Amino acid sequence: MIRNIAAAIAAAVLFTVAGCATDGTPWSGEALPAEPFVLYSPDEGVHPDRSVLDDPANPFADGELTDQTIWQLQANGGAVAAFYAWATASARGATGERQYYAALDLKTIYERGLAAEADLPLVRDVAIRGFQAMLAYFPDAVTYDASGTIAYELATPSVLAILELGGTVDGWVLVMTPDGRTVAVPR
Repeated sequence: MIRNIAAAIAAAVLFTVAGCATDGTPWSGEALPAEPFVLYSPDEGVHPDRSVLDDPANPFADGELTDQTIWQLQANGGAVAAFYAWATASARGATGERQYYAALDLKTIYERGLAAEADLPLVRDVAIRGFQAMLAYFPDAVTYDASGTIAYELATPSVLAILELGGTVDGWVLVMTPDGRTVAVPR
């Protein structure tokens, strides 16, 4: 029993430290400030750009982010906070999954009008470039379901997102498989 209590205390301490923002305050699931989103640079969040690490509005630029914290932000922190988390993680170690979710959160910011009206066209364009970067740099990328065992490819949802945003997809097309599924394939 003492081992279980010690393990629980250690886990709580680890979670508190791992989920800190730049000021050392742990993120505990609350939505972060809902100020209008402003891109720091015209390529922020698009691989291989790393400007998100210099963005003064990025609460995670200097803090440590665990995968668990990033997923919690994706689920509960709001699109702006989730964008900063994914883009920060991608700038530190790019993967297709990180690029996809950074672009997906930009798409949400655009669709929900979470940026100033004048900035929304740029947010849309950067989201499109983010999805295109996922296709160009990480064409075989996958993400997993909540169990962490079932993989889903990210090329098809990236192509669909570009089209939903009114963009043009470079190098990929959608095809119908014999079983009736729509999938993206390289041209």
